[in-house]
Parts: sequence; C-alpha cells; structure tokens
Amino acid sequence: MNTMKLSVPFIPDEKYTSFLKNKTPLLESVYFALPSGSVLDSRMRFKNTQTQLLVNALKGLAPLNKYCLLNSRFILPSLYNDDVFLNETMDQLEYLTSEAGLTGIVFCDLYFLNALLKTKRTCLSNLEAVPSINMMMDKKEKVVSMLDMICQTSFRLPGKIILDRSLNRELEQLESISKALRSQYPDMKIELLANEGCIFHCPFKPAHDAHISLANTSLVKEQTLQLNNNLGCARFFFNHIEKFFMSPFIRPEDVMHYNGLADTIKLCGRTIGTHFLKQTVNAYINQSYNGNLFDLMDATNWLTSQFFLDNKKLDPGFFKLITSCTKDCRPCIICENLSLKAIKRIPLHFKQYEDFL
Repeated sequence: MNTMKLSVPFIPDEKYTSFLKNKTPLLESVYFALPSGSVLDSRMRFKNTQTQLLVNALKGLAPLNKYCLLNSRFILPSLYNDDVFLNETMDQLEYLTSEAGLTGIVFCDLYFLNALLKTKRTCLSNLEAVPSINMMMDKKEKVVSMLDMICQTSFRLPGKIILDRSLNRELEQLESISKALRSQYPDMKIELLANEGCIFHCPFKPAHDAHISLANTSLVKEQTLQLNNNLGCARFFFNHIEKFFMSPFIRPEDVMHYNGLADTIKLCGRTIGTHFLKQTVNAYINQSYNGNLFDLMDATNWLTSQFFLDNKKLDPGFFKLITSCTKDCRPCIICENLSLKAIKRIPLHFKQYEDFL
C-alpha cells in the first residue's frame, strides 16, 4: 500500500507521544499551539500547556518536522507594536527551535508576521513561514502572491503549501495547481486537509474565524459554539444531514487517489482529545475505517451522537461519484440517495434514574 505521509496535531500527552513515536516513519510533521499563546491561536483554548512539557515531549519525535501554530485571524492592533509581547513570542520560538528543533510557524495574519521582524531575532531566518489552510489557497496566483510576501521578510519560504480544502473535490484544478507550483518551486511539497468535514465553501467561516479571534482577545465572551448551534453550520447539518456529502473531506479509503496530486495529508482535530486523534491517525494510515465516518471528522464530530454514517456502505464508487459532482444541487438527488443508503439517525436515549447514582 502506497501511503502518503501525514501531518498530525500534537499535544504533549505521554501515551499519545508514544503512539506517534511508533508511527514516525509514516508521519511528515506535527503541529501544535504556542504554549500560553491563546491570543495567537485559531481555536478557542481554555488550558495552556507548559513550554517545558511541550519541549520534552517533542524531543521524542526528533525526525519529524515541527510547526508552531500562530494562526489567529487577527490580534489586537496594539500588539503589533507591543515590544514586550513580540519579544516574549520570539523567546518561546527561539527556545522551541534550540531545544525541540522547531521547523517553522503556521500563520494567518501577515501583519503579525511583519511585526515579528521588528524584534530583529537571528532565528527568524531558520524558521519556515507556512501560510495557514485558512488562507484558502485555491489558485496558483494566490500562492505565488503569498510566497512573494514571505520573501520580503526574514523568514524562510515554506517547505510545503497547504491548499484549500475545496480542491479535494476539484481534481483537474488540483492537478493544474500542483503541476504549476512544482515547476516553479520544485522543493516545495503540496499538502491537503482530509478530515475537517465542514460545509463546502463554508459561508460561515470568515465570521466564525473572526469570532474566535475576537473571543481570544478576552474583549468578549466566547459564544462560537452557541452561534454555530443556533445560527450556523451545526444547525445547517442537523437540518440537512445529506449535505455533509458535499463537504470536501477525504475518506481514509480515498487517500490513494491523491498520489501524484499531493505529497502529504493533513489531519485536524487537536481540540477533541487523544482518543479521537489516535483513532483518526490509525484510520488514515490503514486507509480504511469500519465505523461511523463522523468519528473521524473534526468540525462535524458532534454529529456522532446524532447520526451514524456507515463508512463502508459508501463503497464502491464513492470517490468517483463525488469528484464528478457538478455542485448544482437543484436537479440532483445524489447526496439524498447516499444519505438514505449510509446514514441512520441515532435514537434519543434517556438514562434511567439509577444510572446517575
């Protein structure tokens, strides 16, 4: 089996670290949030990791590339000129570089990338600046424009480009972009995100990312979960579960179809826990999963309590079906038929009173 290497989330849990260490030949990189840096994270964070704990755990994964996430959509404008904040951030990056072999950073805010240059730290030239998946790189021109901007900084060009998830279902466009980038940047790898499981070209995403960044400033109370349940993607999927099949996820069984189109596969779900991560990594390494496909999804993992999507009932022919889709849903019943075939609603279960005792 020709298995593309994986880029996976990392959290400094002893058992999870040991699990990844045993999978090292099948992994390309790990990525993680900056300790004590929730303001720079694209996810809501309620618990900070100690820097030394993270460094000690990363030392066991020496052969892998290691990327630190500084991928908030934005930060408070005052922080761009806050020398204390910028130097404290660089202190952590320098320590991660010297003690844990940090490869680079993943960013989503070019203002912040340029602000870091004011620290004049020599380690900047040792770190790759990798544009976040949320930069939505779906055209060669977008990639080239961003790489030109990175060239104006002290950072190294990225060793990989994470293309937008929408290209997972647009194979001709993906092939065209991959060929063009490889011709112009032959040493740069192409990475695809497999298991986000969000709405196709999600119309909520720009506002959702902004709400997360705003909440991480501590200026407002975190309300993204409530917003999604009442007004956003969670509400949409609950009412239209068949639309999940339009989501540009890549099933473990379909990774093989991207050989030659991409070099690595990225998995997400770093806030869901180590059980989820180990299960998901194993599924994509084995390129097979016999169970509820929602078990492996990040953004739609909550659906596991509501629906059972029998992954094996999607075989055979699922990949060919969804990559030939016109995306014109009005006259089409493909997603509805897939839903009737593979998805069952899980009955609501009330525990007996004695179960709580």
